[in-house]
Amino acid sequence: MPVRTRISSVLALLGLVVGTTALPAEAAAPIPVQILSLTDLHGYLSETENLTIAGPSGTQQVGGAGYLKAHLDRLRKPNSFLIGSGDQFSGWPDYTQAFANEPTIEVLNAFGMDFDVAGNHEFDREFPFLRRMTTGACYGKPGFDSCFKDSTGRNFHGTDYAYHAANIVDPRTKRPVLPPYWIGQAGSQRIGFIGLGFPGTPTETLSIEGSGFEFQGLVDAANRAAAELKAQGVNAIVVSMHEGGQQGGLYDECKNPTGPIFDAARAMSPDIDVILGGHWHTAFNCMIPDPNGVPRPVLEASNHGRVLGEVNLELDPATGDVIRSKTTATNHAVTKDVTPDPGVQKIVKYWMDKWTARQQEPLTKLDGDLDFARTAESRTGNLVADLYKAEADGDFALVPADLGVDVIAAGLEAGTVTYGEAWPVAGISPITTLAMKGSTVEAVLEQQWIPPAYGCSRLSALATSANFRYTYDLGRPVGDRVDPAKVLINGEPLQLDRTYRVTTSAAMPLHGTQYGYPGFQQYTNLERAPRMGQEVFLNYLRTHPLLKAPDLGRVTAIPGTPPPADGPFGPLTLLPQNEMTATATSQGSSAYSASAAIDGSCTTMWHSNWSPHAPLPQYITLDLKTPRAIEALVYTPRQDADVPNGRISSYDVQTSTDGTTFTSVTKGTWDGTVDAKIARFPAGTTARYVRLVGLAGGADYAAATELNIALAPAS
Repeated sequence: MPVRTRISSVLALLGLVVGTTALPAEAAAPIPVQILSLTDLHGYLSETENLTIAGPSGTQQVGGAGYLKAHLDRLRKPNSFLIGSGDQFSGWPDYTQAFANEPTIEVLNAFGMDFDVAGNHEFDREFPFLRRMTTGACYGKPGFDSCFKDSTGRNFHGTDYAYHAANIVDPRTKRPVLPPYWIGQAGSQRIGFIGLGFPGTPTETLSIEGSGFEFQGLVDAANRAAAELKAQGVNAIVVSMHEGGQQGGLYDECKNPTGPIFDAARAMSPDIDVILGGHWHTAFNCMIPDPNGVPRPVLEASNHGRVLGEVNLELDPATGDVIRSKTTATNHAVTKDVTPDPGVQKIVKYWMDKWTARQQEPLTKLDGDLDFARTAESRTGNLVADLYKAEADGDFALVPADLGVDVIAAGLEAGTVTYGEAWPVAGISPITTLAMKGSTVEAVLEQQWIPPAYGCSRLSALATSANFRYTYDLGRPVGDRVDPAKVLINGEPLQLDRTYRVTTSAAMPLHGTQYGYPGFQQYTNLERAPRMGQEVFLNYLRTHPLLKAPDLGRVTAIPGTPPPADGPFGPLTLLPQNEMTATATSQGSSAYSASAAIDGSCTTMWHSNWSPHAPLPQYITLDLKTPRAIEALVYTPRQDADVPNGRISSYDVQTSTDGTTFTSVTKGTWDGTVDAKIARFPAGTTARYVRLVGLAGGADYAAATELNIALAPAS
């Protein structure tokens, strides 16, 4: 027997494979994939924005594009993808908005963005504007409205990546108007990224009507796109959506998560391995079970570049499936303890310097002051209303003067007017035209005054185009101050049964009730003009080097004292709000502090904290400064009818004489409408402190537009 045969026989007895049979090859290693998540940047590029976030060791200073790029470079690994969840380029910083958001695109290209979603703000100027952001096309006057030289001296060329949305479809063809997904390569395998736009885009003020597209639900669109990817052999799938939620912990935690993204995550196909969110400007890092009970990461990475999300996956090299047990996720604060990227710093400085220089550029010369007032006719209001009408060619224009920066915010002094001085005068609200009955127009004019009985007293003003003039009588009751016979359109009296084309701000058809003008939401045939108010105003000044301020006299007031009026709860004697102060357990920001609930304004409110989410119960306490006999507490809920978050539905009202020991005096429930509510106290109630405790409310928040104390009769 040959020696080799003898050895083989012996080894065979030992159960070992020998001879020409090869030893098994070592199993191929899993393929690592890194997904970095960025959402809701909104053009916040400068490190001087003073952004913060609550961290494990206290408040952290965060943000700035240079620091964001440095963190990206520090975190990046092989097979890394930078994935957006929408609302990156459209936003509010002057230094980006003044240059048609082109600075943001230059920075995102420098970041190496791979994929983004069309959020609601990507539709701020409708679909053609989104297209032009990807192609580099110009609009308006190049060098004034768009197509500025970038930091390298080259012309704007658009994004180096694409925008996606599987759920935004053409209603005629039912096909997506943007690519529903993108497929990236990770080693020998592929990974699919599905985009989902915000379903509520058509109801957002700036993106009103959503270009006529159909915005479908999240789950069906995601599942449909995932099935298409699976059919192409793509077994690793990520969803990035412009929809989010909230939780009660810090930015890398997941405490009591609630919101649409979590509802969708529990229902989306198990073939989807990761879900990234946005829109809510919150941060969370959760593992949510899919319909098969297998956890998968669900993240949102805050806003304005304060947080970067990171998900690490491992793919089976043979099948491309995600090995779920190996998945990890982290949210990182974009701290300033690293060296900012010098290249991105240079880009930001270029645009900041360009904005400083642009503010000094002269636009026109005014022959007289353009005065501005929120509660009376003004020359600025008259000019803006004239421009609204000319842009949209409606029968006349009625433009609210008390909505602030989105519509009209300031006036101008006589003499040379610079770009910087003109910039804040007219806001970025879209110009819209509505078909309205004459009777509704009369009702809208009457809604300039709100009865003072229950908190939201207001004297407002509607700026009118030159062909619209009217008279009102302050001696008449609220609701009966305008005589239709004294409302003149081109010199002819208003006809109550006629339909007019009324040009106004997009805020009115969407949120008129919130701003005290519910009549504006009674319309048909909404049409959006191609340009926003600010763009129209700036171009008008640019093309009129010598400008005459319009005259006053479109509105005539007959002075008088109105008769007293009772509110919906009968006659009440309200304690003046300036005789009390307010504190609360939490607030969303300084703009939503407790004092906003006792300022007499329908457009401000106290709101409990949302980032991090402060779960109910939350309460607001009124200090009446001295013990008083009290009949009731009057609660005016959040007024924007489309947003119920914070409307208190279950309450406990407590009182105290010392501010320390509180006793419940009345409990109950309220409906979810915007109407004022009342909580009556037992007879003989006397207290210095009154506390409204929100036990249940919309989206687990508490909010109050106004709070008033009704004093007991003869007190």
